[in-house]
Amino acid sequence: MRLITATEEHLRTLMTWLPDLRQCRQWGGPTFRYPFTEQTFIEDCRWPDLPSCVLLDEDGESLAFGQYYERRDRCHLGRLIVSPGHRGAGLGRTLVTELSKRGCRELNARECSLFVLKDNTRARKLYEKLGFAYSDYPDSPGWLEGCDYMIAPAEALTAA
Repeated sequence: MRLITATEEHLRTLMTWLPDLRQCRQWGGPTFRYPFTEQTFIEDCRWPDLPSCVLLDEDGESLAFGQYYERRDRCHLGRLIVSPGHRGAGLGRTLVTELSKRGCRELNARECSLFVLKDNTRARKLYEKLGFAYSDYPDSPGWLEGCDYMIAPAEALTAA
């Protein structure tokens, strides 16, 4: 497997992983438009403004997607998703660790952060196993009400 910069073709594949409003908003946040067009999808996920990456298998099939950017002096991971046909195979771990390595290196960050929905128990367990800990987020906007903020030291993630 390898993590590469996402292309428009990868985004078209990603669009098929979000078949309804609930899944779209769970992944993209409360302001992500649904139903989306290719143009609104690109605008709402802020591609190519944000580093957007896709995890590929040896045949070039898209397995997972994620983004990172600087937020509060940390490498913040966002819009993490594993292909519906590949969930439960440990790819979330690979995505988070590889994205963290790349993001921390490029942003010269010592910590990573992310938001996780309070009811996303599978993701929460994964992040806890990887070394993320719950933390208060200052000045929480209303849309964060259903989320928790988590932080992990970069060395814990890059060693995973």
